[in-house]
Amino acid sequence: MERQGYQQTVKIRYDQVDSNARMSAAALLAALQDAAISHSDALGYSLAYMAEHQWGWAVIHWHIRIYRMPMHLETVCMETWSNKCRKMQAERSYFLFDGAGEKMVDAISRWIFMDARTRKPTNVPEHMIQRYGSNQIPAIEGETFQMPTRPKEAPVAAQTLTVARRDTDTNGHANNVKYLEWALEDIPDDIYEHMDIQDMRLVYRKECRRGDTLQTQTYVMDTPEGTQTVTFLTDAADTVLAEIVLLWAGRRS
Repeated sequence: MERQGYQQTVKIRYDQVDSNARMSAAALLAALQDAAISHSDALGYSLAYMAEHQWGWAVIHWHIRIYRMPMHLETVCMETWSNKCRKMQAERSYFLFDGAGEKMVDAISRWIFMDARTRKPTNVPEHMIQRYGSNQIPAIEGETFQMPTRPKEAPVAAQTLTVARRDTDTNGHANNVKYLEWALEDIPDDIYEHMDIQDMRLVYRKECRRGDTLQTQTYVMDTPEGTQTVTFLTDAADTVLAEIVLLWAGRRS
């Protein structure tokens, strides 16, 4: 397969794996985020540069297809590129390959360019659009980032939590990986311990900051593709802050 953009080879660390020595879903999401930061840094847009200009990128959508999770100490090649960059937003794609060149992950994300002073979207500078590029193919074509509506029945699990200092990032809000970690705590044991995630979709609708109180509601439903869990994270007024949809299937050997 023709390689698309920035490439980063990594070895899976012990702190990135679960009890089955497979890379965890949260660690995968963090690695994708880190690859985006590394790519931007290679283009001249480091975190220091962005802070100096009081700019920032905020991810609002993820769609990740998982064919196989990396194992502990496995070396993998991660590729990322901007398949669209215009006005106030960009789309970023990813491939993940194992050492034999077999694809492990397809992923696509959507990001909003922010003015850190006003915390509002602003136009991406033209020089940045040119460096990122915007004419490559997306990793998942035709992606619309559609999410399901909240079911009317009672959730199978719920919790209340407070955003802590350790949950925040350089933008001052809860890092996007934390929402996934919170959602995974709600997954019933019979699913989490005996099934694998094959597909992840996440949408972030409103930021939360240190000290904010959140509620989670998680639902389980059967679909033709497998078991689906849907987690809604809301604030005290029941405004949806984020939604996380995970598709699970029988554990691979």
